[in-house]
Amino acid sequence: MSEELNDNFMSVDQVQRGLGRVLQQVCRDRVRVEVRHEMGACVLISKDELETLEHALEILSNTSDVQKMARIIESLSTTAARGPLLTTRRIGAN
Repeated sequence: MSEELNDNFMSVDQVQRGLGRVLQQVCRDRVRVEVRHEMGACVLISKDELETLEHALEILSNTSDVQKMARIIESLSTTAARGPLLTTRRIGAN
């Protein structure tokens, strides 16, 4: 099983055959495992890693730069909702 995790991706069938071992390694070693299926893929990460990522996002989202970008996006959205930003002219019209 550990050999299958070295590439950090597995098929659904591989995960189903050894789910307990996959979960142990993900939690113990904090590795990420991409599980591939014909309909797409997902990634298994430990709960500790998820909480760490969520905390980092929370910190980053509270920075002044992010808040400034959010205000700019809000302003652009409001302006766009009011109507066209430029008047359009037909090509060839004088």
